[in-house]
Amino acid sequence: MNTILAVDDHPIVLEGLKKYLEKNGYNVLTASTPREAVNLAANVPAIDTYVIDMALQEPSDGLELAKTLRERDIRRPTVIYTMHEELWNIRAMEMAEVEGIVLKGDDLAELLQAIRMVEKGKSYRSPRYNSRYSSIMKSEGILSTLDTKVLELISAGNSSRDIAKELFISEKAVEYHRSNILRKLNSRTMNEAVIRAMHLGILK
Repeated sequence: MNTILAVDDHPIVLEGLKKYLEKNGYNVLTASTPREAVNLAANVPAIDTYVIDMALQEPSDGLELAKTLRERDIRRPTVIYTMHEELWNIRAMEMAEVEGIVLKGDDLAELLQAIRMVEKGKSYRSPRYNSRYSSIMKSEGILSTLDTKVLELISAGNSSRDIAKELFISEKAVEYHRSNILRKLNSRTMNEAVIRAMHLGILK
């Protein structure tokens, strides 16, 4: 019987996950903090797979925990199980070198599929995650579709608050896109970015 270490800081979610995986033939250990997870991983060599929530309490998130486990040479196939589908989180997950990614909006059967695939040494991304990733990565020229929408609204004189309301995202997300736009267009100011985007044909 394979052993899974499940890490989530929501007790109800963690308990439900434990029951579901045990019902499907796994031995499940649980941790609610990165410190507990590292301690268990270091002291229970029988663990075969990690299932880690991305949003954990300080001092580190799930991706940082996965990195810590690798650095301490207690790496196991890892599935990130998260509700976060924002652009910056999608990019972070893609850079994290984890074997599996499943969204919490997916059916639990997707999580089970991911675990079984990574146990075989394969990678797995749920169809819903892949769809989200493809949508985000679609670009108009240099910028992503959402970057372009943010820049269009900026060029029309909208504030970050107005843009957040218009696009149904947070003001923090708007600031992320502002930073992304400046970097991608190699610009120091948003006015410069708008002019460059018009020159490149990204904006009319």
